[in-house]
Formats: sequence, structure tokens, C-alpha cells
Amino acid sequence: MVNSVDFWDSRAESYAKSPIRDEKTYQEKLEVTRGYFNSESQVFELGCGTGTTAINHAPFVGKIVATDISPKMIEIAKQKAKEASIDNVDFQCATLEDFSASDASFDVVLAHNILHLMEDPESAIKHS
Repeated sequence: MVNSVDFWDSRAESYAKSPIRDEKTYQEKLEVTRGYFNSESQVFELGCGTGTTAINHAPFVGKIVATDISPKMIEIAKQKAKEASIDNVDFQCATLEDFSASDASFDVVLAHNILHLMEDPESAIKHS
């Protein structure tokens, strides 16, 4: 990836406090994405950051596994989920290459605002 754990760890706190730049578009994106879910959907999110999207989707799915390379981002995401009483999101610190799941483990794979940061996005898509 064109980033590093240190880079994202150093920005985790400020990233978590930053408002979404275009809230209307973000809400529209959430709504469109939810069209792919049902109440039993198993969802995988790559590059979850501080967990905002996973937490927003959690009430609409069975379970979400959300990953990020930054331990500090994951720490913040877990705290946000706890504060929101969300218990169906499993936040994990992992790269896509390191993450392993059996075939057909997920109904939906999300990678919002992450592919442009990868050295080989095509390979990442094939791996997911």
C-alpha cells in the first residue's frame, strides 16, 4: 500500500475528529450500499479506518468484519462501536494480504476510499 502503519497511526485521532466533508453524498452512498444487504448479510470491509461506515451499516446486517492496517484506527473504531452499543462488528487489524477467510464467507465486500491507496488495486480486488 502507498501508506504505512505509522502514517495512519499518527493521524488516527485527528481523522476520527474530522467531519465528513460531504455528508449528503456520504449518506447517499450508505443508502445505495444498503441495497446490497439484508438482515443476515455477512459483510467484509477493507480499510475501515475509525469504523464510521461499519457502525452505520451494522443495524442493517447480520455481521461485519472490518479491517484496517492501523492499530490506532482499530482501537478508535472499537471504542466508537462500544459507545454506540454495536456488537455485530468485528474490528481487526490486518492487511488484505494477511486476512484469511474461507471461500464464500461474505455476501458483500466493501472497500470505500481505499483502492487509490493501494499499489496493486486489481490484485487486491481479486484477493477479496
